[in-house]
Amino acid sequence: MNEETFRVPAASFCEKPDGYEIKIQLPGVGKEDVELKMEGRTLTLKTHAKYQNPAGFKQVVGEFERTNYAMSADLPEKADPSALKAKLENGVLAVEIGKRPETKAVKIDIL
Repeated sequence: MNEETFRVPAASFCEKPDGYEIKIQLPGVGKEDVELKMEGRTLTLKTHAKYQNPAGFKQVVGEFERTNYAMSADLPEKADPSALKAKLENGVLAVEIGKRPETKAVKIDIL
């Protein structure tokens, strides 16, 4: 029986004035291998390793292993799921989530 195993990737979660940013380390993972979902306030990530030797190559020693990753994070109530962007670059997935307009701080001028 071939059962998939998953590891929780290293991640950081930051709040900015206009939203949130999550950076997740996914070494050796291509964007075609990433499944990112938002359900309610829960952001879920799952990757599936699909390493194959290039055509014509036979593996002699196999110390390099592709890893499956999985994690989920409950976002703050201020998060706006409709304002979500994700970019995978150099093994780091950066997910930007905006804040709902009514939750952003507004500067009030004193007259």
